[in-house]
Amino acid sequence: MGFRSIRYTGQALREFFRHWGSYFILSFVVGEAISQIIVPLLRWSSQMILQASGIAYVSYNNLGEIITQHTWGALGLLVMFFLVLLLVYAQFAMLLTGVDNIVHQRQQNLRSVFGEAIRDLQRIRPTTVLFFVFYFILVIPFAGGIINSALLDKVRIPEFILDFLNENNFYAMLIGIFYLIMLYVGIRLIRVLPHMILDDQPAGTALRNSWRETKKHFWFYFWRVTWLTAVVAAVQVLWTEGLVGIQTYLDTSQQTFAYAGSIITMATLQVGGVFIMALTTTLYYLVLVSPDAVTKAAPAPISVKEQKKRKRWPRVIAGVVIVLVAIAYLIYNAVYMAGGFDYNPITISHRGVDDHNGVQNTIPALEKTAKEKPDYVEMDIHETKDGQWVVMHDENYEALAGVDKTPRQLTLAQATQLTAKEDGHSAPVASFDAYLAAAERLHQKLVVEVKTTPHDSKGAINSFIQKYGARLIKDHNRVHSLDYRVIAAIKAQEPKLYASFILPYDIVFPQTKANAYTMEYTTLDVDFISQAQDQGKEVWAWTEDEPDKMEEMIFRGGDGIITDNLSDLQQTIKDQVNHSSYAARLRVYGNQFDWNGLNGAEN
Repeated sequence: MGFRSIRYTGQALREFFRHWGSYFILSFVVGEAISQIIVPLLRWSSQMILQASGIAYVSYNNLGEIITQHTWGALGLLVMFFLVLLLVYAQFAMLLTGVDNIVHQRQQNLRSVFGEAIRDLQRIRPTTVLFFVFYFILVIPFAGGIINSALLDKVRIPEFILDFLNENNFYAMLIGIFYLIMLYVGIRLIRVLPHMILDDQPAGTALRNSWRETKKHFWFYFWRVTWLTAVVAAVQVLWTEGLVGIQTYLDTSQQTFAYAGSIITMATLQVGGVFIMALTTTLYYLVLVSPDAVTKAAPAPISVKEQKKRKRWPRVIAGVVIVLVAIAYLIYNAVYMAGGFDYNPITISHRGVDDHNGVQNTIPALEKTAKEKPDYVEMDIHETKDGQWVVMHDENYEALAGVDKTPRQLTLAQATQLTAKEDGHSAPVASFDAYLAAAERLHQKLVVEVKTTPHDSKGAINSFIQKYGARLIKDHNRVHSLDYRVIAAIKAQEPKLYASFILPYDIVFPQTKANAYTMEYTTLDVDFISQAQDQGKEVWAWTEDEPDKMEEMIFRGGDGIITDNLSDLQQTIKDQVNHSSYAARLRVYGNQFDWNGLNGAEN
């Protein structure tokens, strides 16, 4: 089976290069229409719904409020959700129909292909839409290589959720089983959409046929997709490393031409990314169109001269597009290679520690970390039983202090008698007053996360602002919170106090009074950062602990990074700002380049 899949991969590659101009145009036009026209329109429409409905933001913790208090807005967002599903289907239909026409040499133009996709949409039934909800929400995140769309960029599981689940072996096992089930389901349903689009079958019939056809052919499809993925990954790596090697030679042996050469090698990398995107799209869709074998189709009954003409013009058009893309990138490349896009984000130590140098949210850890001079130390506070504030992240003392009590169940005096232990360190649980005083003594600025629970007193937020607001402003400290009530109250009572709203998921850009947004980094993209900065707001990414992830966020232009590994972040920023060569800059860009389209790493 593995050898047959390798041979199939060779057939697919030959088919792509036989008609590379047609495949390139198809992939480029559809991808650009989605990313440059459809996605911005959807984004604008979502913003209009939020503004018209008075919805400040969309997150897991306010869905009930949106449904009960903003009914028309909720319906509008629901319509947008289904519209996205239909557009994903339309994109898939255009690409699948286009690849099918090219491989069988039917000579249909893009207008005809688009027309067929529209007709497919007109045949959609309510049951089909329900099937899409299942297929695209459950299957696509685990089989994204086959259906890759800018419309599905938001369909992902935040890494902090996976990290939380993986900390428990039982949950980790369940996640592994879930992934395997989704892989199995994705392969068994791999023929559903081809049957619906190419054979005009209803969703139910297509599902049954796909399940029957793949019953004894799971490994048949698995190895084909696996080998195609391996080939694409190898091409990407070889392309990047080859160009980095060329630039390294220019940096060391041809320094006079190193800068000019770097602009050209970077443009070559970018154009290659567009070409590889077309190759990837074609290879995956060929599996759906011709899963058994990809053979050269018989030419249409026309003259040899006409055949050459039809084959030549797509290549000419594709070549012109490639040249125009390269030219469009040159100015950006010149500025990037000269350091014009270098960013120096603020460094924020998560819970006041650096690489396990102490117990989180304790004064001894703060004292150690402050010596490394982070821009800010992030820390967490909870209200206590007597209306005071204790420095603690968790909603229960058990994990750190071994006491099965919540902050609201103990007075501040009782809480500060506890000893927190973590990573071989121990330290007393601190009051916020003591922690704040220590920060002032150390001249260390803070980002205070105000934790709230349903058990807090009614006046907890107002009490916090009245007691600490002016002091926090004087010390140039900042506040952030998952609870938008905290942000709204701060901006109403102490508008000068810098407040960031924490969002664990980037769904729709919020319309709030916050000064900044603290975003979970795995769902944070360039578009969100750009929209925030256009409104004069900062974006902080949390929690990035690996240098490559830090590098990615620096490259995207994030204003701040929250990390458990402060020294690694500081070194990564230093390395990014002080590149030793153009080859190093090229490698950074290559690591962040989006190989699935033109909306890559550019900020």
